[in-house]
Amino acid sequence: MKFLIIGDLHGNRPKLYFKEFDAIIAPGDFCSDALRTVMFQALQLRLKDPKSKVMWWELISRRKAQAMIDKSRADGRKILEYLNTLGVPVYVLPGNWDWTKDPESKFDYLRKDHWKFLIKGLNNIHDMHLRFLDIGKFQLIGHGVTSGPEYPQHKEELARFTKGQLVQKKKKYEQLYSQVDKFFKKATKPVIFLTHNVPFNTPIDAITDVRSPRYGYHFGSLLAREMIDKHQPLVCVGAHMHEHFTSHQMDKTTAINAGFGSNVNVWLEVEGNKIKKLEFKRR
Repeated sequence: MKFLIIGDLHGNRPKLYFKEFDAIIAPGDFCSDALRTVMFQALQLRLKDPKSKVMWWELISRRKAQAMIDKSRADGRKILEYLNTLGVPVYVLPGNWDWTKDPESKFDYLRKDHWKFLIKGLNNIHDMHLRFLDIGKFQLIGHGVTSGPEYPQHKEELARFTKGQLVQKKKKYEQLYSQVDKFFKKATKPVIFLTHNVPFNTPIDAITDVRSPRYGYHFGSLLAREMIDKHQPLVCVGAHMHEHFTSHQMDKTTAINAGFGSNVNVWLEVEGNKIKKLEFKRR
């Protein structure tokens, strides 16, 4: 089976450098990210003062935040509409920029599930978030949204939460782990594991962008790392970490960082329980 893999697009229509693929994998972040600067400002304030609870939308007002979310969402919808026209199945995940429901937010607009709007009525778009799908000779398992370790792994992050909050986070992570673990136990064919973020503590999850408040950290998905260590899927396809556009071998699993921007593609060709061809192309 031949897959075209597209990385984080952030509102930019992808250029396609490969042809005659059977399906597309796009692991999230379709929406544009003009809000990144103000989000970094809020994060820097929270990292400076672990007791700070300031949120990005408080820095610009709810009214402006809603307007900017609407623009970001509309940009993402255009990308998904384009991918839908390509005439093959498109297996997608919501990324951390795709405005999924945040039930704990104090901003009511963020408690809405905008992701449903992004994919509504697009028949070739298949949402793989927390889903298992048999596609013939292979099976797909998906886990999206996450922008970092699902349970804090760094002392600076741990300091931001009370003991009670960490207990709740641990419980939530264990529930997520159990849900995805059941998918892997159900699998009877080679698994292609789709994650928005790449696996934690690997060469492809290190933050090397000096502008980031988390410069120098490993900030991949803990769940992806633990599922790979335990189940060894054939492939893990993720993105999120913009600095990397390459693969990393984790025993029997090839972990792919699909990169960032409209000018990067990955060609993945799998046959049986082997990768027949893996090619990274950037222009």
